[in-house]
Amino acid sequence: TMSRNKPDSDVLIIGGHTIEKGQTKKIELPTVRLYTDTDMTIPIYVKRGKKPGPTIFVSAAIHGDELNGIEIISRVIKSKSIHSLRGTLIAVAIVNGYGVLNQSRYLPYRRDLNRCFPGSAKGSLAGRIAHLFMQEIVTKCDFGIDLHTGAIHRSNLPQIRANLDDQVT
Repeated sequence: TMSRNKPDSDVLIIGGHTIEKGQTKKIELPTVRLYTDTDMTIPIYVKRGKKPGPTIFVSAAIHGDELNGIEIISRVIKSKSIHSLRGTLIAVAIVNGYGVLNQSRYLPYRRDLNRCFPGSAKGSLAGRIAHLFMQEIVTKCDFGIDLHTGAIHRSNLPQIRANLDDQVT
């Protein structure tokens, strides 16, 4: 079972960083090193309102060539409307930094990060990133929105996926 923060708990911890109600923090979550021994991180923006509410994540660029979500999250972070936020917003504009830097959909070895969830702490590079994202972000949230776009030579139709057995949703 996944451990979850209580949605209205006073303290949220991500990657060893404590974020209290009313705080805004930018966190660089260390991921595994590349085969070139290069350190990489996942940049995370956390905004916690002073008033109680749900904890939600918004993420993008699980595929490194899907760039629209990065801009969408950037606009959300800069929006004046989040100043009166109830609950917590965890924004992860670039999950697959390797792919974005290499202008590629995939991680090294052509691994599709989107196909590696929930991942494993001792798995492949992609599996370890998926596991880290699940443990440090997803398990701490009540709701999540993962943004995708059509990559080159691909078409995506709008879709929403949900666990319809969950009475909360």
